[in-house]
Amino acid sequence: MIKNYLGFLVKNTCLKFRMKLPEIIKKIVENSKIALPLIVLLGLILRIIFFSGMGTSDDLLYSRFAHYLDKGVYLDADLSLSTRLGIIFLTAISYSLFGINDFSSVFFVLASSLAGIVLVYYFGKLIFDKKTGLIAAFLLSIFPLDIVYSTRLLTDVPSAFLMNLGVYIFLYNELKMKWRFGSGYLLSGIFIGLGYMIRETILLIGIFFVFYSVYRKKIKKEYLLVAFGFLMIFAIESSIFYGLTGYPLFRQHASQQALEYSFVMHDYFGRLEFPKGLLHYPYIILTGNSPLFYILIFISIIHFMLQKNKEAYLMLIWFIPLLLYLSFGTTSLTSYIPLRAVERYLTIISVPGLLLLALFLNQNKGIRGFMPFFLLLLLISSVFFISLRQDKNSLASLRILYNDLQSADKAIYADERTIKVFDYISAYNNKLKLIEYPKNFKDVKDAYVIVNKKMLRNVVIANPWLKFPEEIENPPKNWKITKQVGKEEKDMILVYHIL
Repeated sequence: MIKNYLGFLVKNTCLKFRMKLPEIIKKIVENSKIALPLIVLLGLILRIIFFSGMGTSDDLLYSRFAHYLDKGVYLDADLSLSTRLGIIFLTAISYSLFGINDFSSVFFVLASSLAGIVLVYYFGKLIFDKKTGLIAAFLLSIFPLDIVYSTRLLTDVPSAFLMNLGVYIFLYNELKMKWRFGSGYLLSGIFIGLGYMIRETILLIGIFFVFYSVYRKKIKKEYLLVAFGFLMIFAIESSIFYGLTGYPLFRQHASQQALEYSFVMHDYFGRLEFPKGLLHYPYIILTGNSPLFYILIFISIIHFMLQKNKEAYLMLIWFIPLLLYLSFGTTSLTSYIPLRAVERYLTIISVPGLLLLALFLNQNKGIRGFMPFFLLLLLISSVFFISLRQDKNSLASLRILYNDLQSADKAIYADERTIKVFDYISAYNNKLKLIEYPKNFKDVKDAYVIVNKKMLRNVVIANPWLKFPEEIENPPKNWKITKQVGKEEKDMILVYHIL
């Protein structure tokens, strides 16, 4: 009897809950104080699940610069990465707080990504309404491009966040309420300047301000405060470089020099091939991590342009001009050098793109009823495309090898980048007897040689003029394999013992 009653009670409770579930979901969605934290939590969970970790290129260099900051700022006129003081200082702070590891390396990048989810909600609330803001926040929380680069020590996500924050403060003062004495406009420029200290590309937001002034058909005197705020940060940075090098525009010089070098030596990895070069960004958009998102964004843009929807104009004059400049603009003031076509550069248009998509899903009556389906489809596609990535946890094999080599009592020869990875893995306390490859190995006896096939292949792709010793490609008979890590032949790491 009691058993039957309990069964009936549970069944009845479940039935009532099922009936009220849509109502509960509706209340959660309508209450931003509940929905927004849940969206941020979802974003955090996805970023932890698909944690990228340290790579073997730019991020490794930022880490080295940050670690050795206490010995002085390392500057190299041939390496513009060394002049991005913003990311170097932030990473150095993280290392001092949490030690040197994969989490501390990306702490501020991840924090910027999560803060960006909150910021896009406030963008939507300011320009459209709360519901559009929540949809946009959800879209950014599951946006593959943001998820992938939120846990890599690269400059794109944090610089884009600071740029977006500067734009938000500017628009808030334009549309909602002006802060006293024009302080909002000044603060807008300061945040854009801080973003510039992390990455130069965010200066393209100046295009938005130009189009915004044309759209509003007026230029207020307060706009000068935006420029002044940026110039304050620029002056501080220039004074730092002047103290270090005696040349206040050292960063600009290094950046232009690096661009010209890449133009000649790399040919931007095929970016300039005609006519494919003109379609490089569309190709990346459709073959990258987020194709479905971009397809829907472009459908939204076409819809709003055909409908002449003035509500969408602000985001259209942000998204379209910047995308066109990324595709066809130049990075040099003296010659035509296009920007490299890489997916992560698109982070500067993620906010306007996702806001346009959110508005489309929320405003279009024919689409609104299917919104849960579209959001679920985007979530599934996001998980699917991120799962296909091959660059996650790229140091795993080298970590295994580093631990195995701890007992080695002989000199170990390796390429420069592998040595730098070992330095990072050891938290820059490397005790191995590591030596860079010599021109040849004819005089080397009783030593180990690491041949990191994938690493060497990637280095040669990026630097085609670089030559490694002939023995690396064709190991002599007196080289005996003592260790191999990895399953695929082309990506194996082999350790030889020279007898």
